[in-house]
Amino acid sequence: MIIFKKVRWKNLLSTGNYFLEVELDRSPTTLIVGENGSGKSTVLDALCFVLFNKPFRTVSKSQLINSINLGGTIVEIEFVIQKNNFKIIRGMKPNIFEIYCNGRMMNQDANALDTQKILEQQILKLNYRSFTQVVILGSSTFVPFMQLRSKDRREVVEDILDIKIFSLMNFLLKHKVKEVSEELKSIEYEFRLSKEKIDLQNKYIEDIKRNKKKL
Repeated sequence: MIIFKKVRWKNLLSTGNYFLEVELDRSPTTLIVGENGSGKSTVLDALCFVLFNKPFRTVSKSQLINSINLGGTIVEIEFVIQKNNFKIIRGMKPNIFEIYCNGRMMNQDANALDTQKILEQQILKLNYRSFTQVVILGSSTFVPFMQLRSKDRREVVEDILDIKIFSLMNFLLKHKVKEVSEELKSIEYEFRLSKEKIDLQNKYIEDIKRNKKKL
């Protein structure tokens, strides 16, 4: 289970060059309420950006950068998984993506995409869609589970139950069936060619026999 402790950010949207911090572990469930423009969605954007490198709202990632300072955007989050303390730091202008486990920074030799896969598949075990459907619920952009596409619903359920292996097995099985079908078509084609050759050979033999009788 993931226990989020706190998230902090600066130069994100309307936030200037100073850190704002929100504690997330004061109670088992965190409910953020406030008037329009008070920054509720900013918290969700910060969470999604630091974990998945994309905003919660339907805006481009570049729009998250403070329009006055034009850079120095940094978001940090701390959470615990099975007694391991993690800290993620992600930034833009300059680009930063660091993962710390129990105070030690994880290997940074891999490229950002591979590191992101490690974060989602091995640490969080959640992708962006599952996170926004299960962990955080934003009323303005939230899509009810049953209104998702069947493919997206399946992904959410597989993430929750950790049964992605079945989709992988299904994919491999379909690929194998396709290979076998193509191989079968090739065999059937060769069989038809061989049968035609045999028929021609038999016809040739019959012609020889008839010609021999005439002689």
